Amino acid sequence: MIFEGALSVKAALLNDRRCINTIYIDENKKDRDVRFIQRTADSKKVPVKTVSRAAIDELAYGKSHGGIIADVGGRRYDDMKKEEDIFVLDGIEDPFNLGYIFRTLKAFGHSSVIIPKRDLFNMEPVIMKSSAGAFDMIDIHLSDDLAKDVEKLKKEYRILALSRSDEAEDIFTYRFDRPSVIILGGEKRGIKKEITSLCDRELFISYQSDFHPALNAASALAVVCSVMRTNI
Repeated sequence: MIFEGALSVKAALLNDRRCINTIYIDENKKDRDVRFIQRTADSKKVPVKTVSRAAIDELAYGKSHGGIIADVGGRRYDDMKKEEDIFVLDGIEDPFNLGYIFRTLKAFGHSSVIIPKRDLFNMEPVIMKSSAGAFDMIDIHLSDDLAKDVEKLKKEYRILALSRSDEAEDIFTYRFDRPSVIILGGEKRGIKKEITSLCDRELFISYQSDFHPALNAASALAVVCSVMRTNI
C-alpha cells in the first residue's frame, strides 16, 4: 500500500510497526522533512528513491502527498496492554473517524485502544493520513471477542460507557476514577448490549443548546478526553 505525505512516512519510519519497502521523494524537494526522512531511512536501511513528481503522482492515490510517499506493508497490531486508561471502540468503522480518534487520543496522552478484529489493510492509508501519523504511534489491540476482553478488564478497571440512556450521568459532573475503561459506540448501532451490561457507569455529554443530533464519535471522544484531563 502507499502512504502519502511526510507525517505518514515519518510515523511509519519511527514506530517500527510495519515493513517499509521503499520511500519515494520528489527529486526537486529539498527541505527539513526530506533530510530527516533520508537520515532516518539510512539508519534503518530502508531504500529511498528520488524520482520525478510525475512518477510520484502516478503511484499516489491523491495529490496531497507533498512529494513524499512510501510503499509499506500492513500494520502489526498489539497484544492487549494494561495502561492507566483504555479506550474501547465498538462499531466505529469509518476510516476517517478512526483516524481522527487515534489522533485525539495521542494528543491527550492516551496510548491503548481495543477495537473488534477486522481487516483494516485497505483502510490503513486513510487512517494513517487522517490520524496525522498517530495510527502507528499508539497500541491497538484487535479483539476476537470484545465483550470477553471487557469482562477481563472489569477485574482491575472501572468500566464506563458513553451513552444517552435514562441511567446515564452527565459527564461534566462525574468524577473519573482511575484506572478506567471508556467505551464508545458507532453512531448507527451504538454499543452492543452484552458490552453495556458489563459497565459500572454510563455517561452522557450534556449540550448547551437544543440542537438534537449527537456529536460524531471523534468529536465526542475529544470532549471525553478533555473532561478526563480537567476533573480528575
